[in-house]
Amino acid sequence: MAKTSEIIKILEEYAPPELAESWDNSGWQVFFGNDNTSKVLLCLSVTDEVINQAVELGCNLIVSHHPVIFKPLKVIKDVKIIKTIQRGIQIYSLHTNCDKTNRGTSDLIAQKLNLKKTAVLNDFVRVGLAPYEMTLDELVSFVKLAFNVERIKLVNNARKTMIKTIAVCAGAGADFIQEVEKYNIDAYVTSEVKYHDALDSRRAVILDVGHFESEKPFVEEIKNLLENKKHRIEVVVAKEKPAWEYV
Repeated sequence: MAKTSEIIKILEEYAPPELAESWDNSGWQVFFGNDNTSKVLLCLSVTDEVINQAVELGCNLIVSHHPVIFKPLKVIKDVKIIKTIQRGIQIYSLHTNCDKTNRGTSDLIAQKLNLKKTAVLNDFVRVGLAPYEMTLDELVSFVKLAFNVERIKLVNNARKTMIKTIAVCAGAGADFIQEVEKYNIDAYVTSEVKYHDALDSRRAVILDVGHFESEKPFVEEIKNLLENKKHRIEVVVAKEKPAWEYV
């Protein structure tokens, strides 16, 4: 059995809490002060299914990317929170601090795409060179393979055919499209691109791989982080799937 405080120390050394955005609620979501962790369950989002897995597997600490609570609560009505309290399961989340830290969510995408000479464009966006100058068709196939998806959303208002530079942002990155285009970057891999975001894009090819898919590397990164430490931490990855499917 591992010490909860030691686990949190490892997580906060990786993604310091002070990096979180002011509107964010990274950190403890459900906390009793229990310093004994039997098993850790890792997930992107705390759903009913994830909580059921925690109960079945005997995990009394869930580490998630997305917080369960964003705003202060006057009364607890969320069944998920009530169930974790009843079952003695604590929840800790690493959200925007994990997006912004070194080897954070966007860095993991850059690594997955084998980008070279990567640099920080802003707190959330990374940019680098493609493994080689590739055609747009090659890039699409490469991205699908890297994220293990059959379909992505593609926007190419600029009618680009060759790709050298690629920017990446895990999660909802549509707000940064104009900034990416300001630097004449050829392609932008992200998610949550809305209709008018697509209409307004002018210079970059945009590849929307899906929110879940873009953040999935987070789970394996945290698993490796905890298992590489000598604290006898037993870590389990939750079985999750995107919120929707293509039919």
